[in-house]
Amino acid sequence: MKRPNIKTVANRAGVSTATVSRVLANFEGVRNDTRDKVLSVIEELDYSVDTVARSLRQKKTDTIGLIVGNVLSPFYSIIAKSIEDTARESGYKMILCNGDDDPEKELEYLKVLRSNKVDGIILTPTGLNQDFISSTLKAGIDMVFLDRLIDGIDGDAVLVDNYKGSYNATGYLIKRGYKKIAIISGFTDRTTGRERLKGYSMALKDSGIKEDSSLVKIGNFKKESGISLTKELLSADNRPEAIFVTNIDMALGSLIVLKENGIKVPDDMAIISFDDPEWATINDPPLTAVAQPVYQLGKNAAEKLISKIRHKDSSGSENKPSIDTLSTSLIIRKSVK
Repeated sequence: MKRPNIKTVANRAGVSTATVSRVLANFEGVRNDTRDKVLSVIEELDYSVDTVARSLRQKKTDTIGLIVGNVLSPFYSIIAKSIEDTARESGYKMILCNGDDDPEKELEYLKVLRSNKVDGIILTPTGLNQDFISSTLKAGIDMVFLDRLIDGIDGDAVLVDNYKGSYNATGYLIKRGYKKIAIISGFTDRTTGRERLKGYSMALKDSGIKEDSSLVKIGNFKKESGISLTKELLSADNRPEAIFVTNIDMALGSLIVLKENGIKVPDDMAIISFDDPEWATINDPPLTAVAQPVYQLGKNAAEKLISKIRHKDSSGSENKPSIDTLSTSLIIRKSVK
């Protein structure tokens, strides 16, 4: 038996193929009784859309790709959820890839998404792979950078104010009387790590406190580095009075070490995290943290990407790249005296 096609559906329903297409795309402007008739025929004929063929004809897949730094991190889980929610509301599907903050994996997934002809990509970049990313943009695939920028590439991005969030957190520790303040930073070749370290350094400088290089530890944004670097700080001769940890995963690692060593927070050691995880309020004591609008960060990135795709589809031209920067807020709890 010949497989039904869109013309078969249109003829059986007594409508045009354009009307069937509008029903399939869930466009407004189709009368309810017409929509019901078309859907009934689709069900009766067991008609399914050949999405691959349609994509080749239309040169679009209604699909976006997302490459995050660490899919296990609660931060990126919320990001992925918000982008998926926003994409689905706009009729797009999302492909999630775990770049794992690894430039090689990032490049592999960029190639996969490009070969699958996604309409656009949201990327939390490692800061490398500039050549391939530039060629991808030149090939007409829209892209939005999330949480980080890439040196040398003028692209659309949605960020938070990492510098100010870090400056405020360090400044709060200083106001509370702490002078020996350590920082556990992430990769400084990435804008998040670099800007958060810069905010810490400037807060010390503005308060007349000389920065001590032995109190500056550079990690990789993962729990394991929070564990190892906190151990280094505790075993050093110049032991800090407070630790500012610049992301949620490293902060968890740091808290594990403090607890294992019987160090009471905040009596023996104060701690602040950049990121405000769900467990912050039930931690003992509740964790002082720099809160980011995480869900909004992902939502804005998805909206920016979809807007770029649709503007190009309708006008054939590109919008000029723009950067949106969202504010953070310091949530004061009991992990600082």
